[in-house]
Amino acid sequence: MAYSTLLKTCVLAASVWLTACASSPQAIKLAPQFAAPTSHNGNNSPVHVRVSDQRQNKVLGSRGGTYRDTSVVTIGNDLSLAVEKPLAAHMAAMGYDTDSLSANTADLHVIFESLVYNHPKEDGVGYDMDMLATVNVEVRRGNEHYEGRYRVKRKQKFFNAPSESHNAELVNGLVVEVLNSMFDDPKLVGFLRKN
Repeated sequence: MAYSTLLKTCVLAASVWLTACASSPQAIKLAPQFAAPTSHNGNNSPVHVRVSDQRQNKVLGSRGGTYRDTSVVTIGNDLSLAVEKPLAAHMAAMGYDTDSLSANTADLHVIFESLVYNHPKEDGVGYDMDMLATVNVEVRRGNEHYEGRYRVKRKQKFFNAPSESHNAELVNGLVVEVLNSMFDDPKLVGFLRKN
């Protein structure tokens, strides 16, 4: 009887320990929010905005832990749809005409090549997350075209593993940061503003 009770206690303790070591998978909602633009230099230029998700790996990364291969972070909604509307609205706030039917409208195609949010295998002090976002941009207007590539990469350290809501906030912030970096490219902005 005492052996049976001891065995049950050991099994319970082991399961609690394993649960504590494991992190469940997370499917975060992508909903990027842009700050109000500081400049309104769109010059009412006509632009049609498209976003494509061409990432080879749809998994953002792992949250780490004992079972890092199953404690993955993914996007729970459609990346293209989640980004396209807010990006178009942000560009409209910057002064671009994103509803134009003009024949002179520039077709802005933003292609997500990579989006990484991953806890590295090497454990150190604190809780590190590697973050990377890469987009390719193709713009066409008639026979003219412009291409650019924009990348944001950083490592952020936390005292504890971020919560699901914090993960979502960080990934959305990464998406906004890489998209905003496009507008720091004077050649892209100059091409978009051609009439």
